[in-house]
Amino acid sequence: MLNVQPFLRCLRLLTFRLQRADFYRDLAEMFRRSEPLLSFLEGEIANAHQTHQRSKVVALHRILRRLQAGENAGRIGYLLESVMPRCDAMMLVAVDRAVNKAQALEALAVAVDQQTAMKRLAWGYAAMPLAMLPLCYVLIVVLSQVIVSIRKTTPAYVQDALWSGFNGVAKAIAEFTVAHGPLALAAFVLAAATVVWSLPRWRGLTRLKFEGWPIFSLYRDYQTGLLFTSVAMLLQTGGTLKASIEDISQASSWWLRWHLRRVLSALDDNPSATLEAFSRGLLSPYLLSRAATLKRSASTFSEVLIELGTKEGPRVLARVKVAAIVANVALVGFLAAVAAVMGMASMTVPGKFSTLMEPTTSMALKAAYDAKQRKAHPASAPAP
Repeated sequence: MLNVQPFLRCLRLLTFRLQRADFYRDLAEMFRRSEPLLSFLEGEIANAHQTHQRSKVVALHRILRRLQAGENAGRIGYLLESVMPRCDAMMLVAVDRAVNKAQALEALAVAVDQQTAMKRLAWGYAAMPLAMLPLCYVLIVVLSQVIVSIRKTTPAYVQDALWSGFNGVAKAIAEFTVAHGPLALAAFVLAAATVVWSLPRWRGLTRLKFEGWPIFSLYRDYQTGLLFTSVAMLLQTGGTLKASIEDISQASSWWLRWHLRRVLSALDDNPSATLEAFSRGLLSPYLLSRAATLKRSASTFSEVLIELGTKEGPRVLARVKVAAIVANVALVGFLAAVAAVMGMASMTVPGKFSTLMEPTTSMALKAAYDAKQRKAHPASAPAP
């Protein structure tokens, strides 16, 4: 039987997780005020009840139960483990390691804000192809059926004149769509699904050749942006560069783990060549150039990564936006262009058909067609 409990648990915590940056800031304020954690949780539960924040009530009760259980009650990471998403796990470990937990939680809140903005942007642009592709396909099919019906009802002597040039291209597209449209759509969806499936899984030197391509570049820039925010948070709480990368790689996708291992391998070979270690395919040329610019005035490369993960957030977000737009054009552009061609043809074909069917033009075309048929089939021509 299908276990729906994990899904229901995530659903109950969804609102709280989306607003968790505010909770991290509240927790940081608790540490600054030296307020006992027990009284903080009890007070926040009462506030959540009064303001009808049901998701927050569920989450705080879970944290409170772990605190009252006593085991590992002093570890923030353990207390929040069951209510926070998995992507925060390594950063919560860094909070436990930090001496100044208020500062660490503030850094964590900033990292979550940056990551949330990046995820919203990426998902927002991902929704566009999901909405546009069916519309484009339906439009192409409807217009193709119209053009094919016109072709079937067009007299033979008008066919060549009607389906020349642009109209001929539209007729070829229409005939292909009517004959093979569902199969072509299935192949397109399968190819797109295969590409999406491969994004976090496909590794190796061949993958490096595709990192600059649409969709692949979006995934790379998106993952790099998330990486910067996580690394910046870990470094700000006292972690070393290599230790921070190792921590993040443990909870990363296969693709990112492979890239981070390549970075660590390069650092093992030459610990001072930090920029070169990150230039082995993980960073886009734009972000690599920006890192090189920041490195000139930074004392360590860790400062560069902190800058990229905090103050440079808008630049990184803008880069993700550019990659998302390019990916959208790659996904939707072809079908949108075909739909545009068919839309124009739906106006040019009837217009040209009306012109060709005018009496004088029609008679001239029929005479030329009959003469051509007699020349092609002289044996079947009537005797004079």
